[in-house]
Amino acid sequence: MEVSRTIPVKLDVPDERCVDLHRTISQFTHACNYTVQHGRNDEGLLILNKSTIHDEVYHDLRDETDLPANLCVRAYSKAVEAMKSTVADWKKGNSRPLPRFTELSAVYDKRTVTIKDRSATLSTINGRVAVDYVLGDYQKSYLDDEDYEKRMGTLHYREDEDAFYLHIVIKKEVEERDGDTVLGVDLNLKNVAVTSTGSFYDGGTLLWGQNHYFRVRRSLQHKGTRSAKQVLRRLSGRENRFVLNRLHTISRRIVEEADAHDCSYIAVEQLTHIRERMDNRNDRVKRQMHNWAFRELQEMLAYKAAEYGIRVEQIPPAFTSQTCSKCGQQSSTNRDSKTGWFECNDCGYSIDGDYNASKNIGLKLVTVPEGKSPSGLGDGHLALKSGTLNGNGEYTAYSDSEADRKSTDKPTTSVVGR
Repeated sequence: MEVSRTIPVKLDVPDERCVDLHRTISQFTHACNYTVQHGRNDEGLLILNKSTIHDEVYHDLRDETDLPANLCVRAYSKAVEAMKSTVADWKKGNSRPLPRFTELSAVYDKRTVTIKDRSATLSTINGRVAVDYVLGDYQKSYLDDEDYEKRMGTLHYREDEDAFYLHIVIKKEVEERDGDTVLGVDLNLKNVAVTSTGSFYDGGTLLWGQNHYFRVRRSLQHKGTRSAKQVLRRLSGRENRFVLNRLHTISRRIVEEADAHDCSYIAVEQLTHIRERMDNRNDRVKRQMHNWAFRELQEMLAYKAAEYGIRVEQIPPAFTSQTCSKCGQQSSTNRDSKTGWFECNDCGYSIDGDYNASKNIGLKLVTVPEGKSPSGLGDGHLALKSGTLNGNGEYTAYSDSEADRKSTDKPTTSVVGR
């Protein structure tokens, strides 16, 4: 499988060339918006073919901006991808406005950026700009890895830091793991993630952060002054990094856990209508659910797992919270909606509800007949703390050495970000 990573690298830009990068980003954004506004055929329909859109807007973009030719191509290509996404939503019956680009960024390919281990040169409206990197150990570990090919990058300007970043895309081939062992993962609001091996990733810190930033934003919006609006923009960047940092930590630990239990798969639930499936009766919970980054966490899981040759599969979530992972009995009264505790009406199995759901999610992948689903294993094994479970409910304990390393099959708590 191909592994792709995006490495954010801070740039040391010569003072006299900062204005060239600013103007390049500004004109690139204008070119994207111009494409959306004028990229229509004679019938007024959006043009989603890049060859056709080239004929429609390319020469206008050269006249409208000072961008070099290849950056114009990258701009209308970015706009077309956004329009395709919008049209796909329209076809599903979802109401959505046309894309409008406001982010301070510009997309570069091999013809517009030369990426080296410690420096780069970027095309601008005023020739090429040579920049050095400001690197930490994380960035160095990837840029110095010869297995990765440096493909392209996106230039970003962060207003809150007054700094430019180049998000470098690197790729390499990794062999997929053999085996049929699955780690089940349940996502929720209180517990960001719970695994079938009994690890709980507490969401308290993330919820506290979201509530804190919400209160600060509300106060600044109430003021409505120019300086308050400037602070709001800086605050948005800090909040995004606060959330993403914790999601990166959680996803990395889950993948490390899958690796430690020799898993070839991580099973997660499909995200369709996830917010509607969860308890959202009061306004505060509704707001938290709206801001919750389930998809971002799954995306992080997928690309981090790929480095280990582990595949992430999405599983239909129906009844995973109502079904007993021990006897298979399903009932809406098995789980207490207030406490989240699960107690089977049939066999009496009593356990944390999210932990029970994580095992059911993993078991769904284990037991789906091979060929019936793209992800069906037919006869796999679910990873638990002290052993594995197959689709027939047969438990196999780890060897003594493995048991010593993994302890017992009891849930453990991991409070992330504290």
